[in-house]
Amino acid sequence: MQKTDEFIIKKLKWKAEKFGLPTEFAFYFDDLPSQIKNELANQIDKENCGTPVLFFTKPTKEWTIICSQKVICNDNTRIVSLSFSDIKQILPTAFDPTMIGKGLDINTVKKKTEWDTIKVIDKQGNSNIFYADKGSDLFSLWNILLMAKRFYD
Repeated sequence: MQKTDEFIIKKLKWKAEKFGLPTEFAFYFDDLPSQIKNELANQIDKENCGTPVLFFTKPTKEWTIICSQKVICNDNTRIVSLSFSDIKQILPTAFDPTMIGKGLDINTVKKKTEWDTIKVIDKQGNSNIFYADKGSDLFSLWNILLMAKRFYD
């Protein structure tokens, strides 16, 4: 099946709806005020990223945009973009998942409702942190990215 931008946009919006978006810090890009859309559009390479679809942010102003071809993140110091086809793995940042079953002290791990970042590892082994508001927004971002990644598996 060919994955046109229209197909991917439709699936991204469908999945977002399943997770109850929009929320206080997660929005459909088209629903953002014009000034914010223009500011964001000036920071991304729309030609290579496709159509911006979903916007996740946090009170500390880091943001993640899911476009029809890539996911883009701004950590307030730099902007990173990653094609869905390059995503190898998505992991929590609250603990090292390789430590599961090896004496991990559960008392030192943040509760899932407090998680606000995920680590996305690309096929070259590079890792980047992506942001959303804590709790359900982060898990919406995570699951939407998993779906987008599967389009290319």
